[in-house]
Amino acid sequence: MSDEYILDDVIETFSDEDTLLSDIQNNPVKWLLSLAIIAPGMAYTMAAEPSYTEAMINWGLPENLDWILAILVTGQLFIAPLSCYILARTGNLAPGLFIAMGGSAILLANPMEIAEFSEAFGWPFAIFCIALTIPMLYVLKSKKKLLDPGKERVTWCTLLSASLLVFTIAAIVPSSGVALADFSCEDEVGNLLSEVDVLSGTSDACSALTYRYAPILGMVLAIGYAWPKGKKIIDDLSDDFLDGLKD
Repeated sequence: MSDEYILDDVIETFSDEDTLLSDIQNNPVKWLLSLAIIAPGMAYTMAAEPSYTEAMINWGLPENLDWILAILVTGQLFIAPLSCYILARTGNLAPGLFIAMGGSAILLANPMEIAEFSEAFGWPFAIFCIALTIPMLYVLKSKKKLLDPGKERVTWCTLLSASLLVFTIAAIVPSSGVALADFSCEDEVGNLLSEVDVLSGTSDACSALTYRYAPILGMVLAIGYAWPKGKKIIDDLSDDFLDGLKD
Protein backbone atom coordinates (compact mmCIF):
# COMPACT_ATOMS: atom_id res chain seq x y z
CA MET A 1 0.00 0.00 0.00
CA SER A 2 1.44 3.35 -1.03
CA ASP A 3 1.71 6.03 1.65
CA GLU A 4 0.52 8.51 -0.98
CA TYR A 5 -3.05 7.34 -0.50
CA ILE A 6 -3.13 7.12 3.28
CA LEU A 7 -5.90 9.74 3.68
CA ASP A 8 -8.12 7.83 1.26
CA ASP A 9 -7.40 4.62 3.17
CA VAL A 10 -8.38 6.21 6.48
CA ILE A 11 -11.74 7.35 5.10
CA GLU A 12 -12.36 4.04 3.33
CA THR A 13 -11.53 1.95 6.39
CA PHE A 14 -13.68 4.06 8.71
CA SER A 15 -16.72 3.54 6.48
CA ASP A 16 -15.92 -0.08 5.62
CA GLU A 17 -18.81 -2.41 6.43
CA ASP A 18 -16.40 -4.98 7.83
CA THR A 19 -14.95 -2.58 10.39
CA LEU A 20 -17.77 -0.27 11.47
CA LEU A 21 -21.18 -1.64 10.55
CA SER A 22 -20.31 -5.13 11.71
CA ASP A 23 -19.16 -3.74 15.04
CA ILE A 24 -22.49 -1.94 15.44
CA GLN A 25 -24.33 -5.18 14.71
CA ASN A 26 -22.21 -7.15 17.16
CA ASN A 27 -22.39 -4.58 19.98
CA PRO A 28 -25.80 -2.85 19.67
CA VAL A 29 -26.14 -2.09 23.41
CA LYS A 30 -22.75 -0.39 23.60
CA TRP A 31 -23.52 1.66 20.50
CA LEU A 32 -26.97 2.68 21.77
CA LEU A 33 -25.35 3.78 25.03
CA SER A 34 -22.72 5.73 23.10
CA LEU A 35 -25.42 7.41 21.03
CA ALA A 36 -27.39 8.30 24.18
CA ILE A 37 -24.29 9.94 25.64
CA ILE A 38 -23.48 12.00 22.54
CA ALA A 39 -26.82 12.73 20.82
CA PRO A 40 -28.32 15.19 23.39
CA GLY A 41 -25.17 17.31 23.40
CA MET A 42 -25.01 17.31 19.62
CA ALA A 43 -28.70 18.27 19.40
CA TYR A 44 -28.17 21.12 21.87
CA THR A 45 -25.15 22.34 19.92
CA MET A 46 -26.86 22.20 16.54
CA ALA A 47 -30.00 23.90 17.86
CA ALA A 48 -27.93 26.81 19.22
CA GLU A 49 -30.17 27.13 22.27
CA PRO A 50 -29.39 30.05 24.63
CA SER A 51 -29.45 27.85 27.74
CA TYR A 52 -30.14 24.35 28.95
CA THR A 53 -33.46 25.43 30.45
CA GLU A 54 -34.61 27.02 27.19
CA ALA A 55 -33.61 23.90 25.31
CA MET A 56 -35.69 21.67 27.59
CA ILE A 57 -38.70 23.95 27.22
CA ASN A 58 -38.40 24.11 23.43
CA TRP A 59 -38.08 20.34 23.26
CA GLY A 60 -41.19 19.85 25.38
CA LEU A 61 -39.27 18.30 28.30
CA PRO A 62 -39.40 19.17 32.03
CA GLU A 63 -37.17 22.17 32.57
CA ASN A 64 -36.11 20.92 36.00
CA LEU A 65 -34.19 18.18 34.20
CA ASP A 66 -31.86 20.70 32.56
CA TRP A 67 -29.04 19.40 34.80
CA ILE A 68 -29.03 16.19 32.79
CA LEU A 69 -28.42 18.17 29.60
CA ALA A 70 -25.69 20.15 31.36
CA ILE A 71 -23.91 16.92 32.26
CA LEU A 72 -24.18 15.64 28.68
CA VAL A 73 -22.66 18.89 27.34
CA THR A 74 -20.17 20.25 29.87
CA GLY A 75 -19.70 16.81 31.37
CA GLN A 76 -18.09 15.65 28.13
CA LEU A 77 -14.94 17.07 29.68
CA PHE A 78 -14.60 13.86 31.70
CA ILE A 79 -17.19 11.62 29.99
CA ALA A 80 -15.30 11.57 26.67
CA PRO A 81 -11.84 10.52 27.91
CA LEU A 82 -13.06 8.15 30.63
CA SER A 83 -15.61 6.42 28.37
CA CYS A 84 -12.95 6.00 25.69
CA TYR A 85 -10.63 4.36 28.22
CA ILE A 86 -13.25 2.11 29.84
CA LEU A 87 -14.76 0.92 26.56
CA ALA A 88 -11.35 0.32 25.03
CA ARG A 89 -10.27 -1.72 28.04
CA THR A 90 -13.36 -3.92 27.60
CA GLY A 91 -12.64 -4.52 23.92
CA ASN A 92 -15.09 -1.94 22.56
CA LEU A 93 -12.71 0.52 20.98
CA ALA A 94 -15.08 1.70 18.22
CA PRO A 95 -17.89 3.05 20.47
CA GLY A 96 -15.24 4.46 22.81
CA LEU A 97 -13.69 6.32 19.91
CA PHE A 98 -17.13 7.55 18.84
CA ILE A 99 -17.67 9.10 22.28
CA ALA A 100 -14.17 10.61 22.30
CA MET A 101 -14.73 12.24 18.91
CA GLY A 102 -18.29 13.40 19.62
CA GLY A 103 -17.57 14.61 23.15
CA SER A 104 -14.52 16.60 22.06
CA ALA A 105 -16.53 18.20 19.24
CA ILE A 106 -19.31 19.17 21.68
CA LEU A 107 -16.80 20.85 23.99
CA LEU A 108 -15.22 22.72 21.10
CA ALA A 109 -18.63 23.97 19.95
CA ASN A 110 -19.48 25.26 23.44
CA PRO A 111 -16.44 27.30 24.53
CA MET A 112 -18.37 29.31 27.11
CA GLU A 113 -18.72 26.24 29.30
CA ILE A 114 -14.98 25.68 29.63
CA ALA A 115 -14.32 29.42 30.01
CA GLU A 116 -16.69 29.63 32.97
CA PHE A 117 -15.01 26.72 34.73
CA SER A 118 -11.59 28.21 33.97
CA GLU A 119 -12.57 31.50 35.55
CA ALA A 120 -14.10 29.81 38.57
CA PHE A 121 -11.21 27.45 39.41
CA GLY A 122 -8.17 29.17 37.89
CA TRP A 123 -4.91 27.35 37.15
CA PRO A 124 -5.84 24.07 38.94
CA PHE A 125 -8.53 23.57 36.32
CA ALA A 126 -5.86 23.68 33.57
CA ILE A 127 -3.94 20.90 35.36
CA PHE A 128 -7.18 18.94 35.65
CA CYS A 129 -7.87 19.26 31.90
CA ILE A 130 -4.35 18.11 31.05
CA ALA A 131 -4.73 15.10 33.34
CA LEU A 132 -7.97 14.13 31.57
CA THR A 133 -6.07 13.48 28.34
CA ILE A 134 -4.06 10.69 29.98
CA PRO A 135 -6.79 8.00 29.51
CA MET A 136 -6.99 8.66 25.76
CA LEU A 137 -3.21 8.76 25.43
CA TYR A 138 -3.06 5.44 27.25
CA VAL A 139 -5.53 3.94 24.76
CA LEU A 140 -3.38 5.24 21.91
CA LYS A 141 -0.26 3.82 23.55
CA SER A 142 -1.98 0.42 23.92
CA LYS A 143 -2.87 0.17 20.24
CA LYS A 144 -0.89 -3.03 19.73
CA LYS A 145 -2.98 -4.80 22.37
CA LEU A 146 -6.28 -3.48 20.99
CA LEU A 147 -5.91 -3.71 17.22
CA ASP A 148 -4.26 -5.91 14.65
CA PRO A 149 -1.64 -4.23 12.44
CA GLY A 150 -2.82 -2.75 9.17
CA LYS A 151 -5.20 -0.11 7.85
CA GLU A 152 -7.68 -0.54 10.70
CA ARG A 153 -5.08 0.28 13.35
CA VAL A 154 -3.90 3.30 11.35
CA THR A 155 -7.49 4.53 10.97
CA TRP A 156 -8.51 4.31 14.60
CA CYS A 157 -5.20 5.74 15.84
CA THR A 158 -5.51 8.65 13.42
CA LEU A 159 -9.06 9.41 14.55
CA LEU A 160 -8.14 9.13 18.23
CA SER A 161 -5.19 11.45 17.67
CA ALA A 162 -7.54 13.96 16.03
CA SER A 163 -9.91 13.66 19.00
CA LEU A 164 -7.03 14.40 21.37
CA LEU A 165 -6.14 17.53 19.42
CA VAL A 166 -9.75 18.72 19.39
CA PHE A 167 -10.01 18.08 23.14
CA THR A 168 -6.81 20.07 23.65
CA ILE A 169 -8.14 23.03 21.68
CA ALA A 170 -11.51 22.89 23.42
CA ALA A 171 -10.38 22.48 27.02
CA ILE A 172 -6.66 22.86 27.61
CA VAL A 173 -6.04 25.96 25.47
CA PRO A 174 -8.62 28.23 27.17
CA SER A 175 -7.91 26.91 30.68
CA SER A 176 -4.17 27.42 30.09
CA GLY A 177 -4.92 31.00 29.05
CA VAL A 178 -6.59 31.67 32.39
CA ALA A 179 -3.71 29.95 34.20
CA LEU A 180 -1.20 32.20 32.41
CA ALA A 181 -3.32 35.22 33.28
CA ASP A 182 -3.33 34.20 36.94
CA PHE A 183 0.45 33.93 37.06
CA SER A 184 1.66 36.54 34.58
CA CYS A 185 -0.87 39.35 34.18
CA GLU A 186 -1.17 42.37 36.40
CA ASP A 187 -4.82 42.94 35.53
CA GLU A 188 -7.65 40.46 35.98
CA VAL A 189 -8.07 39.29 32.39
CA GLY A 190 -9.29 35.74 32.89
CA ASN A 191 -12.84 36.78 32.05
CA LEU A 192 -11.68 37.84 28.58
CA LEU A 193 -11.65 34.20 27.53
CA SER A 194 -15.41 33.97 28.04
CA GLU A 195 -16.04 36.77 25.56
CA VAL A 196 -14.47 35.29 22.46
CA ASP A 197 -13.90 32.07 20.60
CA VAL A 198 -11.07 29.94 22.00
CA LEU A 199 -9.07 30.21 18.78
CA SER A 200 -9.34 33.96 18.26
CA GLY A 201 -7.10 36.57 19.82
CA THR A 202 -8.34 37.36 23.30
CA SER A 203 -6.65 40.63 24.13
CA ASP A 204 -3.41 42.55 23.97
CA ALA A 205 -3.75 43.25 27.68
CA CYS A 206 -1.50 40.34 28.59
CA SER A 207 1.24 39.07 26.29
CA ALA A 208 1.44 35.80 28.25
CA LEU A 209 -1.90 34.74 26.75
CA THR A 210 -0.12 34.26 23.43
CA TYR A 211 1.44 31.10 24.85
CA ARG A 212 -1.89 29.43 25.66
CA TYR A 213 -1.53 27.58 22.34
CA ALA A 214 1.65 25.83 23.51
CA PRO A 215 -0.34 22.81 24.79
CA ILE A 216 -1.25 21.98 21.18
CA LEU A 217 2.43 21.41 20.41
CA GLY A 218 2.77 19.48 23.65
CA MET A 219 -0.13 17.23 22.65
CA VAL A 220 1.40 16.60 19.22
CA LEU A 221 4.60 15.48 20.97
CA ALA A 222 2.60 13.30 23.37
CA ILE A 223 0.79 11.67 20.44
CA GLY A 224 4.13 11.04 18.76
CA TYR A 225 5.39 9.38 21.93
CA ALA A 226 2.27 7.24 22.33
CA TRP A 227 2.32 6.33 18.66
CA PRO A 228 5.93 6.24 17.28
CA LYS A 229 4.66 6.37 13.71
CA GLY A 230 2.50 9.39 14.45
CA LYS A 231 4.97 11.85 12.96
CA LYS A 232 5.15 9.84 9.75
CA ILE A 233 1.37 9.70 9.43
CA ILE A 234 1.03 13.45 10.04
CA ASP A 235 3.65 14.10 7.35
CA ASP A 236 1.77 11.84 4.94
CA LEU A 237 -1.53 13.57 5.64
CA SER A 238 0.13 16.95 5.09
CA ASP A 239 1.56 15.74 1.77
CA ASP A 240 -1.91 14.50 0.71
CA PHE A 241 -3.39 17.88 1.59
CA LEU A 242 -0.72 19.82 -0.30
CA ASP A 243 -1.05 17.51 -3.30
CA GLY A 244 -4.78 18.14 -3.26
CA LEU A 245 -4.21 21.89 -3.33
CA LYS A 246 -1.85 21.52 -6.30
CA ASP A 247 -4.42 19.49 -8.22
